[in-house]
Amino acid sequence: TWIAGKWITPWEQSWAPSGTHFHQFVVPPILASRRDCTYGDLAAMRLPEDVEGLGSCEYKLERGVVHACHAGGAVHQLEGWTHHEIGPIDVDRIDLVWEAALKHGFRPVFQP
Repeated sequence: TWIAGKWITPWEQSWAPSGTHFHQFVVPPILASRRDCTYGDLAAMRLPEDVEGLGSCEYKLERGVVHACHAGGAVHQLEGWTHHEIGPIDVDRIDLVWEAALKHGFRPVFQP
């Protein structure tokens, strides 16, 4: 498994061994250039049901669904936090942020 947090080129993907799964959290998604590898979908969250006045769609997601990174930004604002997940991630805060997202009504989107 390769975890891609930034866009990587087909040339950079060529360094991965055959059978690699690219788990990605980068927008836009990396190009699936390898037939011998698999590519995960981008993580997404469904907005809380009480959200009103949102008149936009994101990339290829259905209305009312946002990329997880954008949901994270909204959760940080709602909580009044100043930390963020740009650059190194503080793994000790992962559960804290996840629980806050659920508390505010965000729900993960599971793609088949």
